[in-house]
Parts: sequence; C-alpha cells; structure tokens
Amino acid sequence: MKRCILIFIALILMVLPMPVIYGEEAVDPENITMTTKDVLLIYDQLAVDTVYRYNLDAVETLLSTLSRTAEISSIDDYRAGQMSGYQKVIVLKNTENPITNPVFIRDGQNYSGALLYIGFVAPGLVPSLDSIPISRQVGQTVSVNLNGLASSSIWIDDLRVVDEQPDPGQTTIGVEAAAYPFSKKIDQLTYVPTFISNPEFNLGLGGILKDWFGMATSAEMTLLIPDIYPFSDLNMVIETSDAFYAHGIPFALGVVPIEDNMDFPAMARFYQVLRYVQSRNGTIIIHRPSPATVSDGNTVLSEKMYAVITKMVENGVYPLGLATGESLFFDEVSSVNPLNLFSSGIILPDPDISEPGRKETWALNSGSLGISLETIASTSSVNRNFGNYPINATIIMPLPENEAALAVQLGIINDKWLSLTDYKRLDNDWTIGQNNISSSASGIRVNGLPVSLSYDEEPIKEEYLYQKPPEYSLEKIFTAGNTFLLTVVGIIIVIFIVIVVFSRQVYLNKFRKVVNNDEKNKPIKNSRDQEGNTP
Repeated sequence: MKRCILIFIALILMVLPMPVIYGEEAVDPENITMTTKDVLLIYDQLAVDTVYRYNLDAVETLLSTLSRTAEISSIDDYRAGQMSGYQKVIVLKNTENPITNPVFIRDGQNYSGALLYIGFVAPGLVPSLDSIPISRQVGQTVSVNLNGLASSSIWIDDLRVVDEQPDPGQTTIGVEAAAYPFSKKIDQLTYVPTFISNPEFNLGLGGILKDWFGMATSAEMTLLIPDIYPFSDLNMVIETSDAFYAHGIPFALGVVPIEDNMDFPAMARFYQVLRYVQSRNGTIIIHRPSPATVSDGNTVLSEKMYAVITKMVENGVYPLGLATGESLFFDEVSSVNPLNLFSSGIILPDPDISEPGRKETWALNSGSLGISLETIASTSSVNRNFGNYPINATIIMPLPENEAALAVQLGIINDKWLSLTDYKRLDNDWTIGQNNISSSASGIRVNGLPVSLSYDEEPIKEEYLYQKPPEYSLEKIFTAGNTFLLTVVGIIIVIFIVIVVFSRQVYLNKFRKVVNNDEKNKPIKNSRDQEGNTP
C-alpha cells in the first residue's frame, strides 16, 4: 500500500510543471507571443514629487517621434514572460526604491534581447551593469553636447555619469572642464545613467534611441507657427509670411480646425489668407481638434473632421501633416480616424499625460519633436552653421504680436544660420474621403495631379444671411390673409375718395344759380347811379 502511494506521488510530480513545484509563477503562453509593438517600456514609478516626474512622458514622446509603437507597463504590473515577446526592452528606473516583483527580476536577469536601461541601477537585475564604472556627484551644473551643439547650463542635484572618456562624436555630458559619455554600450545593453526631462536631455536620449533602433536616416529641422484661428491676427500672419519669404525661410502654419460657420465670409477670408501663405512658401499643418473647436462625441474625428478637411481642400488649402500632443497616440486607432491617416506629424509638448497602468501606443510613419525657439537661442554651435539635432526637430515659434517681436524672431533664426527644411518637400501622404494629398521634392499633388500654389484673390460676398428667418407652420395662411385684407382696404379707400369727390361736386351745384340768355344780356346798373336815385 505504501509503495502504491509513493508511485502515485511520483507520477504527480512528473506531470506538474516545474514552476508549480518550486512555487514560482507559471509563464503565460500569451505573454511570450511575438507582439506587433516595436518595444516594451517598463518603469518603476512615476516619481511625481521629484525632478523625474516627466521622464516617462518624455520617453513616450520620443518613441512616437521616432515612429515606434510601444507597450507600456509598470514593474508591479509586469507579467511573467512578457519580455520574451520583444526583441527590444526599455527599463526606466526613476527611483532608488528596491524592486519587489520577483517575476520581473527573474526575467530581467535572463533577458537576451536589446536592453536600454535608464536611471538608477537596481542591484542584481542586469549583471552587465555591475561592471560599468559610475561616478555619483551631488549638485552640479552640466551641459549636454550633441556632436557640436552645446546646451546652456543645467543644474542637477544628483548626477550619475559613466566615469570614462567619451568616444569621438559621442553625445556627452559636460561638467566644468570634464566630459562624460551620455550613455554606455556593452553588448546588448545600453545604459543611460542620468536622464531628466528637458529639451537638451530629450534630444540627447532621442539620439541614443535612434541609434538603438538602427535608424540611419538623416535628421531634418523645420519651423512651425502654431495655433492659428480664423480670429487670429491675420494681418500679422500675412506680414510674417512676407518676411520669411523675403529671407528665404521655409515655414509651416498650424491651423486649428473649426467645424462651425464654415460658410461665413470670415472663413472665406481665412482660407484666402491660408492660400496666400502657401504662395509664400508656407506649408499648412492641421492641429488635433479640441472640444473647444470641434464638439465632442463619437463622430468628432470622422464625420466632422472629414467635413473640415474637405472644405479646406475645396478652397485650395492643402494640409500636409498633423500637429498633436503625445496623448493622441494612447487612443484607439479606430477612435481617432481620420487623424491616423496622416503619414507625418509634429509631436508637441504634452505634459502630465502619464497615468498608472498598462497601455499601448500607435505611431505615424514619420514624426518630428517640437522644441521651442528659446531652446535654439540658448544652444551654441562650434560651427558657423547651426546644423541639425540627432533626431527630427521642429522649432515652435508663436505668431509674433507686432513687428518688433517679428524682428527679434528673425534675428535668432538668421544669427544661428539654421538649416531649415521645407516641410512640403518631405514625403507626406494621406487619403481622407475622396481626396488624396501627397507631397515630395517635386511639389504637392491632389489625387495624383500637381497643383499650383500661386495666389489669386477671389471676391468675397459680404451679403451673407447669418441667421435664417424662422419658419412658421401658418405663415402662408397669414401671408395670404394679409394680402387679401390689404387689397380690400385699398379698394375701400379708393371708393371712399371717389364718393368724397363726387359728393363735393353735388353739394356745390346746389348753390349755383342758373341764368338764361336775357338776363345775361341785361346791363348791370352802376352802384353809384343807384345811390343817386335814392329818395
């Protein structure tokens, strides 16, 4: 009997999987299926009360700029075997807090794919990290050098750098006279010891990500004037376009879509200004709509945006790209149609977009990171020509308020010798409804046919009925009744006038004396003679 019990226990131990025997979590087969996303991004905490609170936002934005889709998860939400479905994994460690998820630790130790590790080191998680010499410095003023482009001074309370000499042409962090590599690569591991979300560190990490993904394409720099409404200072828009055209500066204009009043004369004038901008070497970019300009609901980005874009094309305005914040790429693709149909876009700053929990992102075919004109002004170049950043970047320049502000902005652009790219000469393409618009170095094409961007001013009809009169159900009856009454009253007045005139003649005839011919021939006695004959 005892022998039978032992044999039965042995059979059970042979059938059970090893993780169950040792008390470990079993790997979910769904988690090791190769995913369609490009990268798995894992973070420990949002670190909302620290200088690292925007780090996750920045990494997500950089991935969208590089047209990379991602699955995002916290370490606490990590599932067993999740890394196995990805060839590339990013770990963002914003705090020094220990990792309490044993499943993540085990998978991290055994992961053999390309790993980008950012931030604080978790002891024992990645064996290769233990061999990298790290220098920790408290309270330092640093600058980020992007292959000849040096940022202004940045204060960092807790600086961690790789204590080695950088290679030639490598992105570096400058501390006084010393320079340290921005990142360190060992086999499949790439380590970035310090990252704080600001324009300079974002561009530096963007270059690291671009190399990590193996993207060999050259970077372009463009310029965008955002947030242009029909009620913006259109005269200033025209003046700015003329100034940029005179200086040979290609630029793009970010137009905010508005669904209401598209037939008003004011909208016709707005389209006229946009056509003029296109004739001055300007490109039209359309902003992601907001509830303030396009009403909310399930049809916001389908029916209403189709109508807005179609109306623009009918008026000779051709938007070539999308300007949006990172939060758009967290929405389901089916819910953002037709904005997902644009092949290119500019990713604008979008802080406080991160929320705890698992999420996935989608991306456009090509993107550009929005940076401020102040960032350009505070960056110095070792060469006379400013050059380009490691990744595609778009300078965000607000519409100047007056001529003096325009002169200052032009001065910054000209003094830096910026090499700006004409947005419409890039490869852009979208198909919305019956319209297909594409652009390249050969120009803009609509439904395969080239279009002219020359400006022809068209007259605008000012006689526009802004509010239609209300329609009443008994309006026709009342109108016919009024007509009948007016006719009857008119006839009565005419009859009354005829009666009055005729009656006057009859009345006067009563006092007239009829004189015969003898009386007419009888002489009339003089009144003086009569007076003499008075007795």
